[in-house]
Amino acid sequence: MKPLRMVKLLACVLTVLAVSLLLSGAGYADDGEVKVNLTSHSSHRVYGPGDRVEMEGTAQNLKEVSITVQDERGELVYSCRPQVEKGVFTAGFTLEPAAAEGKYTIILGGADRPELKRYKFSVSSAGGPEDQTAAGAVLTINGDGVAEEVSFTRAELEAMSREREIFSVVSDWPGNLFVAAEGVPLRTLLEQAGMKPEAQMITFLGSDGYRIDFTVDELLNEPRYYYPNLMESSTDGKEAVQPLIALQRVEDDDDFAKMSDRDTPVLCFGQRALTEQTLCEYVKRLKTITVTTESPAQWEPPAVKIIDPDTRQEAAVPGGKIKKGSEIVLTGDPKVKIYYTTDGGTPDLESKIYNVSFHVPTLNKPIAVENDITVKAKTVGWGKRDSEVVTFTFTVDGLQPGQSAAEQAVEDRPSGQEAAATGNGVAFTDIQESWAREDIEYMSARKLVRGKSETTYEPGSEITRAEFAALLVRALDLPEGVLREGQFQDVAGTEWYAGSVAAAAYEEIITGYDGGFFKPDACVTREEMAAMITRAARAAGKEETLSGGGREQQLAQFRDRQMISPWAEEDVALAVRAGIIKGLPGGDFSPLTNADRAQSAAVLKRFLTYINPAAAQ
Repeated sequence: MKPLRMVKLLACVLTVLAVSLLLSGAGYADDGEVKVNLTSHSSHRVYGPGDRVEMEGTAQNLKEVSITVQDERGELVYSCRPQVEKGVFTAGFTLEPAAAEGKYTIILGGADRPELKRYKFSVSSAGGPEDQTAAGAVLTINGDGVAEEVSFTRAELEAMSREREIFSVVSDWPGNLFVAAEGVPLRTLLEQAGMKPEAQMITFLGSDGYRIDFTVDELLNEPRYYYPNLMESSTDGKEAVQPLIALQRVEDDDDFAKMSDRDTPVLCFGQRALTEQTLCEYVKRLKTITVTTESPAQWEPPAVKIIDPDTRQEAAVPGGKIKKGSEIVLTGDPKVKIYYTTDGGTPDLESKIYNVSFHVPTLNKPIAVENDITVKAKTVGWGKRDSEVVTFTFTVDGLQPGQSAAEQAVEDRPSGQEAAATGNGVAFTDIQESWAREDIEYMSARKLVRGKSETTYEPGSEITRAEFAALLVRALDLPEGVLREGQFQDVAGTEWYAGSVAAAAYEEIITGYDGGFFKPDACVTREEMAAMITRAARAAGKEETLSGGGREQQLAQFRDRQMISPWAEEDVALAVRAGIIKGLPGGDFSPLTNADRAQSAAVLKRFLTYINPAAAQ
């Protein structure tokens, strides 16, 4: 399960990008494509028992939307069928005072399609309780960093002197947009509470439980700007702006005439640099501002690892000597950004960002090494002081990629790990008669599949669950992860596949078995392979579902359709419809048969073509 902090961060981008589910069919408002999306911040939020859950979304070619909400046990909590008016639907309900804690699922559907899209939220006794400190108050300022606790009603806030600002904003996908806002300057409110000179930390808490911490310096004392030429990646014409508690605003627009009070009060503030990502820190439905004198902690500096150009595995670097073509990977806390330089300069907010996107890992490119290099890097994040600058110096030892590296990879790899493909692909001697020869050669040339030795691929050999998970992680170019303690009882952190299994689990490509087991050395069955490949497609942005009739249409072509496990039916059907996996000669799907290495290469090639046809050419 993903860390709660990351889940919360994902919520804020729902209002920036309408990642819609595209489906076709009849029985709707017209014969066009069907789109449905939840745009309210009920998704991925934390509520407390008794809290109100408001839902708002957009729909295209639907007259009404079906909404069902289930708790973690799958029991129905709420259902309704709101009408779609001018492309928008709304609904809401109040959680019971005794509502069970855990993950809840919102399922959106329409007409004969009961499930078009799913969203998650959480219920916790420490969720988003309403502040009862002052009757009618919508905003309270407290903490030992102010002289007194003060509360404001909405009428009191609206009666204050207000300012209008346009803010340039970058989301953490990343994406650029503008926000037009009108509200009370944050400093004005803090002055009314008597902010003390020794105040060092400010925490903003929304009524839905969303929380962001800032140091006083980073939010109030460092200059922040509006960049009118953000879309052109230019700092020309930048203007200083002050943080506002917005009472009116419009997102993704700079037209004040389009503002509304939706989700207000909202914290809005400018950027310190053109690429600084700030949107997820715009706390909506702001309820409490807590100012403290607590000294801010400091972020840990980034760490580094070297990826060998031949084995594509992490390499030891005695004396800082690395091969030409090696890649430098910088790692750190997922909540922060890593800024770095390679020209000897000290990194700052104008420097390159290594981990530019949390959501699209392929945008986070390792640093390719062709010559001797010095990398200076530091960690920057909200609510703590920047890390110290660390320096990594590497010298190229002159060894070209592929030069005696394959022998070393085969000799030293852990038991069960495949040998790496090198150069433009290995000329395997045992695939000439294989039906998947072209697929194997294609994937080998791209270093996505590997041989069992330097010259053999063993296409008929079975593939384990760990090996197939590693293939998918490699194909998606996901960074290796770290398993939580006890996440899988049978996966040791020292195993060669541990990082890939962690990454696959993080992206929900794998879920494991009851009791906390993954069974890494068990052979992957064809239905398991289909399920994993379909989940990987979802992780890559291919959010598709099938109606009951559509699912049966895909599965009915197989003579052994009844042998497919119920839990795998939809994933198998989706993989079949996408052309990623096919039946066997004779008309069977053979869901419980172990997949072999030839099948895995062919399926992986089709998968890459499906998620990105242009890149697969």
